[in-house]
Amino acid sequence: MKKYHNHRRTGHHAADMQRRDFLKFLGKAGLSLPVIRASVLGAGALLGQYAQAAGLASRRVIFVFVPGGTPQQSARSYTPTANLTLNRCSAPLEAVKRECVFFSGVEIVGGGGHGLTQRVLGAFADGVRGTLDLALGEVVGAISPVSSLRLGVRTRGLEPISARGYSQVTDYQDNPETVFNRLFGGNIDVSQIGIRRDRKVLEMNQIALDQIKSKLGSYALDRLQQHESAIAKLQADINNVDINNVDINNESTSIIPQRLTFNPGGLSTEQADSKFTSLFALQAENAVLALQTNITRIVTIQLGTHQSDFSGTGMEGDYHGAIHGGSLERYQTYRAYFTERVAYLINRLANTTDPATGERMLDSTLVVQVTDMGDGNAHTGSDAPFMFAGGGSAVNRGNVISAPNHHRLLDTVAEYMGAYGTIGAYDANGPIRGIVG
Repeated sequence: MKKYHNHRRTGHHAADMQRRDFLKFLGKAGLSLPVIRASVLGAGALLGQYAQAAGLASRRVIFVFVPGGTPQQSARSYTPTANLTLNRCSAPLEAVKRECVFFSGVEIVGGGGHGLTQRVLGAFADGVRGTLDLALGEVVGAISPVSSLRLGVRTRGLEPISARGYSQVTDYQDNPETVFNRLFGGNIDVSQIGIRRDRKVLEMNQIALDQIKSKLGSYALDRLQQHESAIAKLQADINNVDINNVDINNESTSIIPQRLTFNPGGLSTEQADSKFTSLFALQAENAVLALQTNITRIVTIQLGTHQSDFSGTGMEGDYHGAIHGGSLERYQTYRAYFTERVAYLINRLANTTDPATGERMLDSTLVVQVTDMGDGNAHTGSDAPFMFAGGGSAVNRGNVISAPNHHRLLDTVAEYMGAYGTIGAYDANGPIRGIVG
């Protein structure tokens, strides 16, 4: 118990120090907290500049939860050979395999099975304050506009993986449009009162942005102005509405300006298993944009439910039936489908510029694939398919590395994020050597 309290004080002390240093930075820049809070984009831009001025590494992490393990454990269907010849269920990573670290022999501490999603990110480890995403949010995310962001794809709010002990965090959001609106203020109420309110909000947002822009360096200013264009479009749409002649029941007069900035490809946002591919792509866009604009540095994306009672786009039957239906091919096909989603996310980060460095977002973002089982059919926790991707030169990528258990992998993520030793260790042996350099 003493260890728990010591780590808790250390973590809170580090977070308080970050907050104080950031407030000093704002004071020197001549800005107040109300100004920062008035513009989430401006706050993110200023936070990025603060990190550069303070010499802080702008590292980020995205946890991706894939339920149900992999057929016959990782060695049989997922883990590649030493020379990175991929297996049946990891094959979709072929184009990005040199960006990945594959792990062999990972034991899920406490065992695998349905209903155990809280174990995945370490909720029940001794001496910690809950799952790693929340712990990082309290320290690394202490001065971010959003300390940690939790996104779902067909989770339906069931068994979220983020938790403090048995206390689940239930703010996972499955609707990508709602996420976008909350993060970037694109939602419009077309009633007269709503339009007046949104005009005022955007007016205050613009005033805040103008004040923040005067304090930014040229590169950060250029990046902010690119994001600001979305606000300008939104402002124009709102101003063009005649608030004295609005029929909220007439779709032709109901403006939806978020289409100008949200989902430009017109992907389906319908909350249905058949739209799983589109919903994941949209949540991936939300995650990448939130990281790119420094709104957060920690994202968790949960795919489906612990029970695997959901299906994917174009897939036969539900995932649970594929796991336990007796057809190895169906289970493998499903698991490869989820690997395709992870590969999509890795590619999006590889093709997006990090505003802090001008390099790929993938080089400053660690993608961490986690799961709740080794072999889903047997409900085992042995040899589970955990994987890292990205992280740039700080990570020993393009390798297969033995990992005793998933708690040590969590400590390795904390090490990458510069938080190991500040937050409580998930395993007494700490990070796995040879991964983060």
